[in-house]
Amino acid sequence: MTGPILELENVRFGYTAEQPVLSDISMQIRPGEVVAIVGRNGAGKSTMLRLLNGLLRPDAGTVRVNGRDASDMKVSQIAAHVGTVFQAPEQQIFNATVESEIGFGPAQADLDEATRAKRVADAVARTGLGEVLQSHPLDLDASMRRFVAVASVLACEPGLLLLDEAQRGLDAIRREMLGRIIAEETAAGRSIALVCHDMDFVARHASRVLGLADGRMAVDAPVRDFFADAAATRAVSVEQPGIVDLSQRLNLPLALNARDLADGLAPRLKGGA
Repeated sequence: MTGPILELENVRFGYTAEQPVLSDISMQIRPGEVVAIVGRNGAGKSTMLRLLNGLLRPDAGTVRVNGRDASDMKVSQIAAHVGTVFQAPEQQIFNATVESEIGFGPAQADLDEATRAKRVADAVARTGLGEVLQSHPLDLDASMRRFVAVASVLACEPGLLLLDEAQRGLDAIRREMLGRIIAEETAAGRSIALVCHDMDFVARHASRVLGLADGRMAVDAPVRDFFADAAATRAVSVEQPGIVDLSQRLNLPLALNARDLADGLAPRLKGGA
């Protein structure tokens, strides 16, 4: 597939007719992209996510999933293409064991038993949940519950994975695991859209930034261009990541991660040797 997996065209939405939450939103998400949706609280980020997965329908404009008008699709049909990990994972968990929760989605699909079993096994291995398969998901700590939700979506293999603050509350090991999953998904040609307040996580893992301000699309830019533009970050009320700020203070090329910083420092260190 070469076209966008998901597209919004001139979308407007409000919970009341008098006050729109989002106005004139147009954007595309293409295969292999990691798109971060950023902005201050109340900017409309979570609302936008629910428009992407069909839980909300626009008052005006068009949402397309793989080129098809989403208004002609049921939520279950959209979910075959767009999987969501909500900010509160317990809201989407309803099975009695971790294993049955992860296996629920594949069991609903038209798959043979071997394919279903492989999808579940792969999702378990990628999320490190092998030792808790017979536990009740709600007996686990918050970070493990989040990974149960992640595994449940991974097992369905949607073309687009929506993550609503999925990195929040994770320790360093699980943040790295989530980052690795994001990289694996995009390497396989699938896409990620993440709502995220953590700009360090955005800098490390996103390829593109969509910035909302006052219900409108204020920024649509590659991640490096976004963080290089102080006016853009101010426009959507976010702070520079620590590593970006450090590289700028050292008068180095803009660094989004430790490798960038090391590459920027290398010529200076060689010169001082």
